Amino acid sequence: MKQISFLLIVLFIVPLFSQDEPGKFTIRDYLSQTSIRSPQFSPDGKTIAYVIGEKEKWDAKRINNIWLVNPDGSGKKQLTNSQKADWHPRWSPDGKRIAFLSARSKKTQVYLININGGEARKITSAKRGVSQFAWIDNLRIAYVTSAERDSLVIAREDSAGGGYVVGTKAKKSELWIQPLAEKSKAKKVTGGKYYISDFSPAGDGDKFALIIAPDSDQFNYLMDGKVLVIDKAGKELFAFKEAKVFSDVDFSPDNKKISFIGNTVGYSANNALFVSDLKSKETKNLTADFDPTIEAVEWLDKNTVTFKTPRNVYSGIYRVNLKGKIKPLLEPHWVVGSYSLNPKVNKIVFTASRGDRPAEMYVNKFAKKPQQARSLTQVNKWITKKELASTKIIRYPSFDGQMIEAVLALPPDYSKDKKYPLLVFPHGGPDGIVTDRFHIFHQLFALNGMIVFRPNFRGGIGYGSKFYAANRGKLGDIDYKDIMAGVDYLIKTEAVDTAKLVVGGWSYGGYMTDWIIGHSQRFKAAVSVAGVANTVSMYAQSDINHGDIARWEFKGVPVLNIENFQRSSPFHFLKNCTTPTLILHGEADTRVPVMQSWELYRALVDLQVEVQMVLYPGATHGIRPPKQFADVMTRWLEWYQKHLNTK
Repeated sequence: MKQISFLLIVLFIVPLFSQDEPGKFTIRDYLSQTSIRSPQFSPDGKTIAYVIGEKEKWDAKRINNIWLVNPDGSGKKQLTNSQKADWHPRWSPDGKRIAFLSARSKKTQVYLININGGEARKITSAKRGVSQFAWIDNLRIAYVTSAERDSLVIAREDSAGGGYVVGTKAKKSELWIQPLAEKSKAKKVTGGKYYISDFSPAGDGDKFALIIAPDSDQFNYLMDGKVLVIDKAGKELFAFKEAKVFSDVDFSPDNKKISFIGNTVGYSANNALFVSDLKSKETKNLTADFDPTIEAVEWLDKNTVTFKTPRNVYSGIYRVNLKGKIKPLLEPHWVVGSYSLNPKVNKIVFTASRGDRPAEMYVNKFAKKPQQARSLTQVNKWITKKELASTKIIRYPSFDGQMIEAVLALPPDYSKDKKYPLLVFPHGGPDGIVTDRFHIFHQLFALNGMIVFRPNFRGGIGYGSKFYAANRGKLGDIDYKDIMAGVDYLIKTEAVDTAKLVVGGWSYGGYMTDWIIGHSQRFKAAVSVAGVANTVSMYAQSDINHGDIARWEFKGVPVLNIENFQRSSPFHFLKNCTTPTLILHGEADTRVPVMQSWELYRALVDLQVEVQMVLYPGATHGIRPPKQFADVMTRWLEWYQKHLNTK
């Protein structure tokens, strides 16, 4: 008799694995890590501001504070000491003060502190809080806040007992200028016309570059965004809309040009670094031939822009001039988080991890070998003393000869004289990427005796636009073949126990898991976290996977092209499933709503396949609360151990 059960999460969390093994890296260790973010060079290049996030214990809230350090590692000091979280430090143009966002007030506001210390002063009093800010000059900042909703719409909702018209809950924005003198009043630049997802003020304060959308609805932001330059009276000076999903807008140091990221293919390739000349109105894609996935941008000088991009499984930082000539500033070696640079000292500061090395902050001279970067922090050094899994990069041919790259995580003391279970772990997206960074997915399963296979199959980013677009209209086809070709390759080249194959993934990785268990009976167990089971019903349930985005992914919409969705829907192939499956999902997930897991669960119950489902109240797509995340990872591992008989 097959076991079929349904579980709701309860307050009591099962004990975490390996608590009795003090030398082994655990989930609690992972959740206890210190985070390092937002490094920022001072204008003179002599000091770096950054954010350290610490916890009192593994399941506590992370508290962020701002620190300072010199590029040679000396002079380290804590600048803020708040129990309410401080983040996003930005230097004043003269380098004497730092403005930052803080949760010290009921709503997020901008605070100001002298770099020599003292008490921080609140400088904004935005009724609905501040979402982003930037310095204009030494005397002013600009900030964005949410616009007040229409009072007539609110009144109608009240009279309807909360009933609302779909689409009217999304927010719009206001842009304000705030002088820094005490008791000074802020001046509104724009109010409630559109939603501002990013902005940059010109250094003279006369212009603002914005990335806008009709409102804050994620779908509207993806589909109907544009770049806009306005003067300080709100008058439109320049607009650009000939791409999709813009981000990272910034003025050049001479205020004559703006840069921004856009998509010329699909909605998440981030393949184009545009620069617009505000006088000639000419816009040029500087990275068309390089075909990168751009993750961050910063001007080096008035004629040069820098950008960060994944190149295979690592990150590189590059410079590009206005003619499109590209040179590396930091060759791919690390998986870089955020970075800042300063041409006065020819240095880059960045946060990064790699393989079995957790995140720290590093500084490096321009174009110097990345392996020689100086470590400025050692806040997670204690982790390196734990027993850790190693990683390995492989490349293999898929069914049609296309080379696929993957990250393998290997158990400690891995030997080809032994045999190990193989965990097939598809990434999310499909427009995600697996990098060789320090990650719980690598450590957890490999430390418990598995080879973890994480392939960068077609449809993902980081390998060019053609690779990114390859599975459109073919979801579940090419990506499945890329993955299974890797399984067969590993069976030939690594120490894989072919009787102990398991599969699991999160989001699109959950989709691929649902697809795999309907197409293969090679796997002893499966775990689907926040996965898509039915692409037909998903169309109407998800916050963004509809309209033109669905036309991009499926080459149609269900009401007109139902067959396009059915042939890519795991649900239509589940009748072939015999794999014991664990389903995990956040009940408040809007990206992949929980009904997707209900459909998978009901199907497997009807098929009398062993299945268990765990739901997490209040959790969204990432299931982020520490106790919930720990439970996800614990149950995930235990499900495999049960069906592999390895616990």
